[in-house]
Amino acid sequence: MRPILLILMLCLAGCATYVDRGPRVRVAVEEGDYETAANVAQNFAADEPKDALVWNLDAAAALRAQGKLKESAKILEQVESSFRAEEERPGFSVGGATLAAFSNGYAEAYRPRPADRIYASTYQALNRIELGDVNGARVAMARLRFVQQAFGSGQLYVKPKGKEEKYDVAKASQDERTKEGLGMIEENLASLTSEGAYDDAFSHWLQGMFFLRLGQDPSDREKARKELLAATQLNGSNEAFRRDLKDAEAPASEGQGTIVYVISETGMCPDWYQQRIDIPLFVVSSRVPYVSVALPALRPSGLNYNLKLKLDAKDVAIPLASRPDALIAKHFEAALPGIKAQAFTSAAVKATASYLINKSSEEAANRQNPGSGAVLWSVATKVGTAIYTVGTTKADLRNWSSLPARFSVARLDAKPGQKLTVVGHPEASLTLPAGKVLLVSLKSTQENQPIVLRCTSLVP
Repeated sequence: MRPILLILMLCLAGCATYVDRGPRVRVAVEEGDYETAANVAQNFAADEPKDALVWNLDAAAALRAQGKLKESAKILEQVESSFRAEEERPGFSVGGATLAAFSNGYAEAYRPRPADRIYASTYQALNRIELGDVNGARVAMARLRFVQQAFGSGQLYVKPKGKEEKYDVAKASQDERTKEGLGMIEENLASLTSEGAYDDAFSHWLQGMFFLRLGQDPSDREKARKELLAATQLNGSNEAFRRDLKDAEAPASEGQGTIVYVISETGMCPDWYQQRIDIPLFVVSSRVPYVSVALPALRPSGLNYNLKLKLDAKDVAIPLASRPDALIAKHFEAALPGIKAQAFTSAAVKATASYLINKSSEEAANRQNPGSGAVLWSVATKVGTAIYTVGTTKADLRNWSSLPARFSVARLDAKPGQKLTVVGHPEASLTLPAGKVLLVSLKSTQENQPIVLRCTSLVP
């Protein structure tokens, strides 16, 4: 038994490298240093195969922000290939994969969450559109539609059916010490989920806009109508959504002037952190022993910058399209009961075993001569089992950390040669080129940080 404890303590001496490395990419993105973010993420992806997927998501987003669309698209091809390989495996379950993604351990390979799949496909569709790759964009749109249908729903999170469990999670959740820790998680979630949805309105609009402006036949126009209807049902306050839906429902006609779509990504997605929660062990004892369990948790980033625009001298509104921060929180909130059940049960079973080992060791020490070394062995046993309990209840905090807090979309009627300006610190501007339909991409995490601004002609 003694060699086993020694091996166990040595095995737990390692560190979770993502915890140390993850903030480096997020901070670089917050500061608008997308080149550093891309380089660091790509290097880490090469160094850590089990974490490569999440690093590649960050790398692809940072490359896109730099305007390196081909490089971003190439990485997203690899990412989506791994997604499809998982989805095509025999026995794959959408619900099972989703819960596993939220309750993984650091020792296991990173599992993609619904937001990863939705926004990887969204970014890939944007990359293809901006590159002028209409056929590639069509493929990307089909993938995006599948992902939203499969993973953009609260039906993913089916409550476990009544079966005999090894630990009474419901009873533990009513314990005052346990409720205190859970309350901290729930308080942060409440500030994010009030406007949350499982699906993304911006991603639906993107598909609708593509088929409306670049479609080839009536069936494409019908696809546009359906996607734009879905977007407006999720967010009926966005004027661009409503105007595009009206166009899709009307007979096809040649428009006059230039339509300019402005897509803005601002702020930062929620910050993942570890919340330790004390749960009771239901064993016979003079007083209730507790074990500390680590759960993943979310809190708002505090970065939710709203850009201001001008078209020549006229102020332009850029209404909210969707909130990735709220979508991430909504999915996490729905997954939390399953996460809690798995983490509580796992920790309680291990801790109860540790408690019984400690108790047995202590009783043995009391029966023997203190000089025999039994007391020292009792202490070593307690230390070893305590490390085991804490070391195996770490929350998996790996996540796509560079997603924005919000997408915004404006539809402008403009003329070539007009000046579009991002007002603020710093200021950025561009002159609109010729074209019937233009797409302007904006990105900024916060004021006083660099602004990404570029324009693509979708329809010459």
